[in-house]
Amino acid sequence: MSLSAISGSDGVPPEPEWSAIFSDKCDLASAKEHWGAAIRELRAEGTLTVANGHAIRRLIEFRVQYERAARHVAEHGAIQEAKFATVGQFNPYWAVMKHSSDEIRLLEAELGIAPTRRGRATKVKRAEKINRASDKYLGKSVS
Repeated sequence: MSLSAISGSDGVPPEPEWSAIFSDKCDLASAKEHWGAAIRELRAEGTLTVANGHAIRRLIEFRVQYERAARHVAEHGAIQEAKFATVGQFNPYWAVMKHSSDEIRLLEAELGIAPTRRGRATKVKRAEKINRASDKYLGKSVS
């Protein structure tokens, strides 16, 4: 009988198999990089749990989608020539980019990654207790 490690037992959710989701090598590399950064950030703040695995995965998927759409918009512009009309039309990737941005903002807030929400998601770090003369007088000496 041999022992083997159980994935996620150290509080870190198992990394998804990105190749089952993304076929582009740039997307795969980006997903791995974003996953590692998110895990490090959550671990440093003390908010990393296995239960956050699905939210982290969605965050990474939206980040990759955002990057893909942003590349397309940067190359082709937000307004494209219409095939049958004289007025340009919005690039559909612009909508994907905007939706992904909104979802990223929401997920980062839920996970406590967004700087404005970080203080709400972390444990309170209490200042070290200082001995004062009044504590000694009242018999509340702190060692």
